Amino acid sequence: MHVRDAFTLIELLVVIAIIAILVAILLPALSAARESGRSTACLANLRQMGVIVRAYADDHKGLSPALGQPYTMLPNWAMAVQLGAGLDLATIGRSPPQSVLVCPSSRAFYGRVMTRTYGINATGHAGSPDDRGNFDDAAVTAHVRMDAVERPSERPLLMDTAAVRPGPDLPPEGRCWSVVDFRDPAHRAQRLALMHARGGAMQAVMHDGSARPWRLGRGADGVIVVPEAWGDPLP
Repeated sequence: MHVRDAFTLIELLVVIAIIAILVAILLPALSAARESGRSTACLANLRQMGVIVRAYADDHKGLSPALGQPYTMLPNWAMAVQLGAGLDLATIGRSPPQSVLVCPSSRAFYGRVMTRTYGINATGHAGSPDDRGNFDDAAVTAHVRMDAVERPSERPLLMDTAAVRPGPDLPPEGRCWSVVDFRDPAHRAQRLALMHARGGAMQAVMHDGSARPWRLGRGADGVIVVPEAWGDPLP
């Protein structure tokens, strides 16, 4: 009696087809699971930064770290966060890719290693006539009075921001915008990053310390539409 000791070509093709179908089914699920994990880690970063900024304010009469100038030294908010996260003073201004200042989703989103991917809300501190300050004015440091923020659960403190193209007066490659004024359409179009939920959500920590993703859309002009309360000037 003849005993068959090999697959026929048809059987082999069927097995290959089944494997291909399983891979096609499982890969999107695995990719979604990885992104879910990265998004969770991003929210943890935002919460930790919110705690650090709040602790800074508690030690400085309710004032936040500097929103903008001086960008490369304390009391700038990013420098204060690095220090509060326990990084060595020698690394201030040069945060490593694994630091609290880097969203884990950013490498996949931008296709390169990033060293800072979050920005702070500076609405009401952009140098307009009625603003309390100007985050770009090196002569007068701009701070937010944290204890005076109304509806803190509805007002972002820190959020995902978009990468900056390096230039003479801009941060080096691998960094994102560090300051956002939500009243400015150009800021909403260029400085916010929808890097979660397949490009449909931005994550933020609010002034009350809560952190969550925000699904935001774009208007016909390409400008990201945000909740109305985000445009109210901060104290």
